[in-house]
Amino acid sequence: MIKIGWLDFKPTNLDSIMLKRNRTINTSRVMREIWINKEISRVKISKNLDLDKSTISSIVSDLLQIGVIRETAVGEAGPQGGRKPVFLTLNRSYGCVLGVEFRPESYTAVAVDLEGNALYSKFELICLSGENFSEIFFDVTERLRHELERTKVPLLGMGIGLSGVVNPRKGIIRYSIPLQIESAFDFRKEIAQKYDLPLFLENDANACAWGELAFHRVKNLQDFLFLLVEFRDIKDRERFHEKTAVGIGIVLNGRVHYGHNYSAGEFRSVLCTKECKGQFSFTDEEAFRIEEDPEILHRFIRELSVNIAMIVNTFNLSRVFLGGHIERYKKEVQTILSEEIQKNWPYPDGVKCKIRFSSLGEKAVAYGAAGMVLHRLFSDLSITERVEGFHPGGPSGVELIGQNTLG
Repeated sequence: MIKIGWLDFKPTNLDSIMLKRNRTINTSRVMREIWINKEISRVKISKNLDLDKSTISSIVSDLLQIGVIRETAVGEAGPQGGRKPVFLTLNRSYGCVLGVEFRPESYTAVAVDLEGNALYSKFELICLSGENFSEIFFDVTERLRHELERTKVPLLGMGIGLSGVVNPRKGIIRYSIPLQIESAFDFRKEIAQKYDLPLFLENDANACAWGELAFHRVKNLQDFLFLLVEFRDIKDRERFHEKTAVGIGIVLNGRVHYGHNYSAGEFRSVLCTKECKGQFSFTDEEAFRIEEDPEILHRFIRELSVNIAMIVNTFNLSRVFLGGHIERYKKEVQTILSEEIQKNWPYPDGVKCKIRFSSLGEKAVAYGAAGMVLHRLFSDLSITERVEGFHPGGPSGVELIGQNTLG
């Protein structure tokens, strides 16, 4: 008899538990290899993961049986001859994931298959606040799921992105100025636990960062930030004092950085004074005329770039991704941000930081939220179990498609 904590296990039972857990972890690693490489042979998977060919063959056999992967083309035999390799790829029709961005005045939804290809998208006006959040959420997602049934691709999970301070591990919206949430809203208790699918909650800019990790997975991105800039369509100025909404998703060593209380990436310009109500050093009237007045727009881009340049150089980041409505002004943003990054650097060698636009416009957060779920689905459980905070709370890897299905 072996005693662990307050539990007693017989050696045979403990061995069985460990074997099953190792099998689950190895299955997640195999799925991730296929996802990252898009097309790969059993032999290559075995080499990349340093696992026995028999282990790979057994896991692949299970994945083929449930239909999450499929065999594709047959490759050429090696120089020594022998059996030709059979390539494996994901079965796109096995399932899809849905990403939804909720804003006070509207929502945007995007469904993607396992490879990240768009299957469905929708934009609709709503009137959302903390008071009616649960009611609107269930109403919107029920309609989305009904419409998504037309694709005949099963829905595996859903990612939710919104503006505010979000604790994704506990499923809590701590604050959201746009949604007028001034005290903690327990998303997990009020919504997720009542839902029949896995739900993952995230700050909008962080969701975009997860999306870049997922959709650029082959590039193995490590250190970058995602700058999300949106211009709200505001009619009621008494509720909102600013048109702009700026948030930053920060990725360090391939992981989204949350900070000690999950508020990393919340933005406010260093040029703001006590009199400033919003994120920038503009008057109320100027803030609402950013897109109408070229001079104010130029000042906005310059002030934004000054702040971002300091972050880029302080953390020595390799890339900046920009998404949201800021994509309307690509040329000017590219020029000014590049200029400020170089100006902020004190050494003779130039800064090598690539500036890229997501090209997803108003769908950037929704795509990012969907990408976040894909990143979870194809996560390596041997890493996520070792590194606390590697993923927001909830199931990961093969847990999302059901461990029982995989035996």
